[in-house]
Amino acid sequence: MGKPGKKRIMVQLWGVIAKAIDRDFKALHIKRDSYLNALFKSEIENLAGEVTFRNSDAVRERIQSRKLPNRVKLTLELDADLVSRIDEVLQERNIPRDSFVNRVLFFLIAKKPHLDALGIEYERRSQASAKPLEDAWGYLRDPFFHIRSLNDDRFYTLAHFPDCPLSQSLPNLFALNTAVSDQDWEMMNISADDLLAELGMISDMEVGHATN
Repeated sequence: MGKPGKKRIMVQLWGVIAKAIDRDFKALHIKRDSYLNALFKSEIENLAGEVTFRNSDAVRERIQSRKLPNRVKLTLELDADLVSRIDEVLQERNIPRDSFVNRVLFFLIAKKPHLDALGIEYERRSQASAKPLEDAWGYLRDPFFHIRSLNDDRFYTLAHFPDCPLSQSLPNLFALNTAVSDQDWEMMNISADDLLAELGMISDMEVGHATN
């Protein structure tokens, strides 16, 4: 039986993320559920402020159909009102809960090569204050500030994972997308010939001939 005011939810994580989170939280002596409760409480409001549109059903279906490899089930105990808020925001924007959770956790453990492979600009150095514990709390409270600071405060509408393996060492991580606008969705699904035509590199007539 859960604690008063708490609710347990089950999510499916990419196995690599699950192992890394477990390893890193233990190394830092962080209580997983307590920390994630605080992080999700701020991040769901960040998502609500950033994502001002609703995913199309086609976007949601694509996200859910691209299953992350080696998935593992993870049960989290969070504040009941937080779970309700998460469900409310994600339902309004037609975002699968697993994609929100996996995206947050992926970027918690992502290394420089991952960010570089995604083409994400991020702040590489931060000035430390005279109080290390205050700096540590600042990083834990807002772990994605180094990305948001150079990307107009964007995090959930940034760096759309392609619908293909990101590299030889990484699988298809399309499921880590959360919010894809209609314009970005159209670009994701445009054919190579249509893209070249749009850039003026080949004529529309040549495109029509190629598809016949």
